[in-house]
Amino acid sequence: MMKAKNIVKLELKNPALRRIRKNFRDVIKFAVKQEANRLFDKSCEFRKKSRESADSVEKEDLKTKEINLRNRSNELDRLLSRSIIQCGLGGGCLSLSEAIEHGFDPKDRPTDLDMAWMPANNGWYCIKCSEILVAGDKLLRKEKHPDYMRQLKHLGLL
Repeated sequence: MMKAKNIVKLELKNPALRRIRKNFRDVIKFAVKQEANRLFDKSCEFRKKSRESADSVEKEDLKTKEINLRNRSNELDRLLSRSIIQCGLGGGCLSLSEAIEHGFDPKDRPTDLDMAWMPANNGWYCIKCSEILVAGDKLLRKEKHPDYMRQLKHLGLL
């Protein structure tokens, strides 16, 4: 994660660089998904062996291995969703909604987006979503909403 205290926008104008960035993100996303699926499949094998085992010690060992592999698989998915590769709002992303309207597969998320680091949210968001989040933050700050002000103090931004 970034340690920047201010919003950082990463925007590329050059189409060739945008294409390279998208391809690089796609390769990383594919590799992470493939590894997460491999770990999940392996955990399923341990689960099956655990059910078939008669020895209680071996059964417990297999269950532990299954849980560890499943946790690693879930951690990879979590890290991917919090990375710069895709918008942190997930299914609520404005760019995803727009892409779906133009025929994009809703099971996937766009990887060709310019992104912004939002320190208050501790995550990467597409430019459209970051602008909405900033506008919402400004409104809450203007109203001095108690929960919002408490969150800013907790994050050390006040």
